[in-house]
Order: sequence, then C-alpha cells, then structure tokens
Amino acid sequence: MKIKKGDNVKILYGKDNGKQGVVLAISNGKVIVEGLNMFKKHVKGDGKEKKSEILTIAKPLDISKLMLVCPSCGKPTRVSLKRENGKVERVCKKCGKVIEVVVKEKEEKKVEKKTEKKTEKKVVNKSTVKKVSKPKSKTKKE
Repeated sequence: MKIKKGDNVKILYGKDNGKQGVVLAISNGKVIVEGLNMFKKHVKGDGKEKKSEILTIAKPLDISKLMLVCPSCGKPTRVSLKRENGKVERVCKKCGKVIEVVVKEKEEKKVEKKTEKKTEKKVVNKSTVKKVSKPKSKTKKE
C-alpha cells in the first residue's frame, strides 16, 4: 500500500478535512488516524459492575479520503512506487525524494506434502417409516 502505519496524512474531505494526523492502523482499505474522525459512543452499564459512560472513539476512514504528507517537503502528495532488484521505494511525486525503501527478501518456496486424510464413512441404518395413509372416502355422487 502507498499509505502505511506511522505515516503523516492529511484528510481531504469529510468533517475533519484539512487536518493532519498520524496513521495508527490500516485494514481492508480503512485507516484509523490519531485524534481525527472522533465519535461519541454511549455505553450502558449493568448497574452492578459496569458504569454507564460516554466514550470517545476514533472511527476508521476510507483510504481514498487521505493523502500522504511528504516528510521532506511537508506537502500533501501522491506516491509512486519504484521496484528494482527486490527493493520497493516509495517516492514523493512533488519533490521526487525517496520516502521509504522496503527490501523484500526472496522467500524459498516450501513444498508441503498434503497428507491424505482418511475419512471414515459412518454407515447409518435408516429405519424406514411407512406413513399410514387415511382411507379414501368414497363420496361419489351418481
């Protein structure tokens, strides 16, 4: 992905548009940004142990609403990826400087032999149940 955990991002639109924050978590195209997109959640207590309270929770934003802020030029920018010799570089589109270099090590292909599972078929004796049908009444009119 072009946005990762720990990046500084700017929100493009929504209730917090124009604000900047640090990415806390990413999952399935949704991003949680520290201190932004905060909502109140009312929690009801059970009267014994838990107390009723109002919690402030950071809800996830869609990744399309965010733009990465370049650490070198400080401007919101798009990100390009350059791949060379097992290295992946994230590059700022505005200033052209490298944001981050990720080195991918070649993984050895492991061949796993699948063990055949012996499935035991259970033989169930099905008892036949005969339905007793009601005798048909002969009510034919002649």
